[in-house]
Amino acid sequence: MDLPLLIKLFASPIMIGLASLAGRRWGPNVAGLMGGLPLVGGPIIAALWIVHGAPYAEQVAIAAPAGVWANIVYMLAVGYASARFGWAISILCGWLGYLSVGLLINLSGLSHSLVFGVAVLPALWFTAVRFLPKPAAPPASVHLPHIELATRMAAAAAIVLLLTGISTLLGPTLTGVFTGAPVAATVIPAFTFANSGRDALLLVLRGFLTGLMGFTVCFAIAAVLIPVIGPWVAFPALGAGIAMGLAATHWARRSA
Repeated sequence: MDLPLLIKLFASPIMIGLASLAGRRWGPNVAGLMGGLPLVGGPIIAALWIVHGAPYAEQVAIAAPAGVWANIVYMLAVGYASARFGWAISILCGWLGYLSVGLLINLSGLSHSLVFGVAVLPALWFTAVRFLPKPAAPPASVHLPHIELATRMAAAAAIVLLLTGISTLLGPTLTGVFTGAPVAATVIPAFTFANSGRDALLLVLRGFLTGLMGFTVCFAIAAVLIPVIGPWVAFPALGAGIAMGLAATHWARRSA
């Protein structure tokens, strides 16, 4: 089995599993934070780098922050739809919004602008602390069965295989826009909403929004430094991204 396939099959699903376990231990907000960080997008771009080379990975990294604007629409759509619908319709509403905005960003040419991508940072912040509906009450803790954990990881693997499989058809720019596709934000919120209710879901979504601030910083740094330091970019990019996500989540909690 080749390395890119191993990354697709195991890296992102393992991250989903760790995020789910973290959510069981520390609450749904932490699960969302870990899902929003570049722990899923990172393995995807690594697999694309190995298959297509550094220039392709650089173009993906440039477009990735711009795609985060579509994630904001996804989180808001899921959050507001959850007031009236169950998990399946809410997630579907989120994906419809995400794909529509992602394609619009690509068609407009804004996906080539790293400045436009980085400008999503304050939008993520205000969405997390102001625009996303707030929970009515603290959610109750729910047991996470082993079968559910395995199902979450299998679902993540299937979505990642699909996204990376169609990368050649999409091209590097559109692939970059969809690198932040809500893989974790489909799997974790769906199970959370179904098993723990809307209040837990809203906390998960807020965690995703602050975690995506780390995603944005990670890929912005990668876009600038890939031509300079090559694969070593993983260390400063991931380090800065994780630090940003953790700091943003802490600030959001204090502002809530």
